[in-house]
This record gives sequence, structure tokens and C-alpha cells, in this order.
Amino acid sequence: MSRKNESTQKAAMQEMMKNYLKDTNTNVHDGADVKNVMRDSVKTFKLGSY
Repeated sequence: MSRKNESTQKAAMQEMMKNYLKDTNTNVHDGADVKNVMRDSVKTFKLGSY
């Protein structure tokens, strides 16, 4: 994978996470908040996988 493609994917993931946090009215203040957001997002991805 080229660096340009990696940066495009990284920007897309950042935008998706920003939208998720905004849509769910979630504030991240510390590592525990990050852990909770990641746990919830993994559950969401698993539910959507086929």
C-alpha cells in the first residue's frame, strides 16, 4: 500500500470517527473514554459484518 493511499485512508477514518463522536454526543477526556469509544465502535463493526 502506498503512503498516499495510507494517508487517504487515515483521513477517512479520522472523519468517520469525528462524525461518530459528534453524532453520539461523545466527549473524549482521557484513556478510559478512548477505550470505551473503541469498544463500542468494534461492537458496531462486528454487528455490521457479514
